[in-house]
Amino acid sequence: MALPATGAEPYRYRGYLGWITDLATQPDTNADWPSMRLDAALLKDYRDTFRLMKEWQLKELCVWGLYVSRSWPLDIQSSVTPERGKLVAKLIDEAHDQGIRVVSGLGIYSWGFDQILKANPHLMKGNKSAMCGSEDASWEWMRKVIDYVFTRFPIDGVSMQSADQGRCPCDKCKRFTETEYHARLNIRCAEYIHSKYPRKLVAVSGWGMRFHDPSSLPHIVELSKHIDYLIDVRDSSRQNDAALRRRVIESLQCSFGTLGGPQVEPPQHWARDRWFLPTIRSVGDHLTELHAEGGRACEWFYHILANPGDEISTWVAAKVLADPGTPWRKHLQTSIERIYRVSKADHRDALAEAFLAAEDAYVRHIPKFCGTISMEPLVSNKPGPAVYLTRRLNPEQRAQYGQDLEKARKQFEKILPDIPEKNRLRFILRAIDNVQKDIAQA
Repeated sequence: MALPATGAEPYRYRGYLGWITDLATQPDTNADWPSMRLDAALLKDYRDTFRLMKEWQLKELCVWGLYVSRSWPLDIQSSVTPERGKLVAKLIDEAHDQGIRVVSGLGIYSWGFDQILKANPHLMKGNKSAMCGSEDASWEWMRKVIDYVFTRFPIDGVSMQSADQGRCPCDKCKRFTETEYHARLNIRCAEYIHSKYPRKLVAVSGWGMRFHDPSSLPHIVELSKHIDYLIDVRDSSRQNDAALRRRVIESLQCSFGTLGGPQVEPPQHWARDRWFLPTIRSVGDHLTELHAEGGRACEWFYHILANPGDEISTWVAAKVLADPGTPWRKHLQTSIERIYRVSKADHRDALAEAFLAAEDAYVRHIPKFCGTISMEPLVSNKPGPAVYLTRRLNPEQRAQYGQDLEKARKQFEKILPDIPEKNRLRFILRAIDNVQKDIAQA
């Protein structure tokens, strides 16, 4: 593996992860979440994204929703129609053309088993969303899904997720701790995949798993022997003791990572100019600190690149993942030069400070964290209210956010005549104005 000019080892696994429509340029305004749309317009968005991923050196595309939304059909095979199959195959081929591996999100004993559980109620023992981990019949259903996932399309691996819907609480299952329970499920699936589909990437996304308890470490270590990387999505290993994360990383036999810091969760239903929330400094600091402790994996959330705040955050994050030895501020500068075609250093730096001011206007009011910032209610079929304003900020903080964001707006407005990409800056001004409307209505 060639090292960057700085000599720092890049993140080994640099993934871009999301639901299939989460990067769409156009919103799915009235579609149920999660939308399964895949059409010519979305394929174009993916083509554009693949070209950028190649430039950014992001290596893996992790997609949820290639096969099903919430529920596998009982025959499994009918989940993908021939028409959809052609579109998915084209998406995968175009990713491979750019040297990008396609990894499918895969629910383990939960997420996607609603119909199966309804038809087999004996597998549901206290959790309506999860099959019992102690029933042999549950494994047979899981095995059928794995075989279909690896034979229907030429995917390069899976990112497995067992915990976001909870676990089976029955007497047989509750003898295992939370971490032990999920580790056992994931290990069984990983061993099966390695035996039947060798050389495929196998990762675990720890949504719902909490690694804050040192007594969980032996189970995490055992899991690490069977997978390529482990994502502690919310950076939970630092929840009680900031030093525990380093101990975890040093103990594992696979790469360890997180989501990458605070992530603007893609609002499926919103117009793309309704928000403006860069997370440059927050993400740059998080990824730099994680790398220094030995972290070498990240599943960075899909961001809507049609929104300039999401766009610049993703550029900087991707550059840090590929070259963590270069300070994130330098990556911000080069990203601005590339996106906004700025040639003068003072113009570039003024634009950088405006982005950072817009970020600070919001994040100064919330604790430092790793995870998602929900912009609208996730589960809906229409544009929802701006919950990122009401759930995380109190009225006084919202008022202050509005004032500080207006100051950032003036910085963008001042630099507008000097920036070649004027339409991009006008988009930012319009987005800020729309944020102010949501603040006034909150």
